[in-house]
Amino acid sequence: MRQSIGRHRLSLALLLCALPLGAQSWESVRSLKLLDRVKVLEAGGREHQGTLKLVTGNAISLETGKGAVTIEKAWVRRVQVRSRARRVRNLAIGAAVGLAVGAAIDQTLGAYFRNETGETNGDHALTYLAPVGLFGGLGGAFPAYRTVYFVK
Repeated sequence: MRQSIGRHRLSLALLLCALPLGAQSWESVRSLKLLDRVKVLEAGGREHQGTLKLVTGNAISLETGKGAVTIEKAWVRRVQVRSRARRVRNLAIGAAVGLAVGAAIDQTLGAYFRNETGETNGDHALTYLAPVGLFGGLGGAFPAYRTVYFVK
């Protein structure tokens, strides 16, 4: 019985360590560089996207396409900054998905066409290259953001 209680406590402790914190430090927002491309989500659900102008202890200011916007820290729900590293990661993930799709096509339709009509080496290469290029391009095409501040 005593050993079972110890296991439950250990399981509970591990579970609590794995849960994300409810809020992150505002210092991570203050460490951003001026002119960084950011997205800010307000508590009411409104999102602002632009370049960072100023971060103080209780507010964030950015320049959007519609002009300057200042949001008090109390109203900020999430702050994200554009990340080139994530864009490269997304491109690599897209290329890997494309490779898997190409392999699936090659093993199904490709095998059928090789049996029925014969397939050249160029056709075989295209079976892999087209999906890799397509999915890799889609993965890298959209800007990636990483969250630096989040409040539940």
